[in-house]
Amino acid sequence: MRQPVEDNRAEGMPPGAVAREGSRSMEDLFAEGKACSLTKRIMTVSPFPERMNSLLHLLTAECFDLFTLHDLNKAFVSSLQPELIIYDATPHPLIPDAVDALHAAMTQTAHINGASLLFLVHEDARVMAAAIPQHAELLVWPSNPQTALQQVNRMLGEWKAPDQSSYRFKDLTVDLKKMAVYRSSERIELTKTEYDLLLMFLTSGGAVLTREAMFDSVWGSQYFGGSNVVDVHIKTLRRKLKDSAVAPHYIATVRGVGYRLVE
Repeated sequence: MRQPVEDNRAEGMPPGAVAREGSRSMEDLFAEGKACSLTKRIMTVSPFPERMNSLLHLLTAECFDLFTLHDLNKAFVSSLQPELIIYDATPHPLIPDAVDALHAAMTQTAHINGASLLFLVHEDARVMAAAIPQHAELLVWPSNPQTALQQVNRMLGEWKAPDQSSYRFKDLTVDLKKMAVYRSSERIELTKTEYDLLLMFLTSGGAVLTREAMFDSVWGSQYFGGSNVVDVHIKTLRRKLKDSAVAPHYIATVRGVGYRLVE
């Protein structure tokens, strides 16, 4: 989280007085990097923040307002309104596959509007470059922190907030603001879990989603259950979409692996 600001006023200094170091002015202190002017807000999300230490130290030194989270908290995003979210999408023990890890990160950030996204990924996840949102970029990590800083500065300078409020696939429409799903003009009532699963498919770029990746993304590591819970919810999702496992129109089974969208 952002470091607290120390009160450097001398003891007994009246309110509103300008603090000085010896005879030097505040302008001198700014020039030496001892104080930061107002700057842009960056949020980092990683279950293992030590992986990002070199980048975090550099961003702090560059005077960004930095907020560090272990898990993405949409309430924090809404209240803090960061201009950039750096999301650790590298593999970890729960999701050892690089592509699956990126899929999970894309699902977790699917509702984010008003901030650009920088996914830190393993090099094997670069095959997904064409499937990421328009306001997102990939950075293979670990990387040179100075190179990462250049990409951060470029993204903050170039990106404008997207006006994406829905996803469409065949005759399905997902209204992100209302969290509502429609087939043609008919509304389909889904549970939150079914909605999250459908959104994960729509943001996958057509790639195969493993049961393990779906389980970790939707239920999280704190849920103690088997991956068969994914199959149970996919079955109910198909039923509500009036889809068939034998002749699928939306969701196809990849035997022994998981599921994917039907092209």
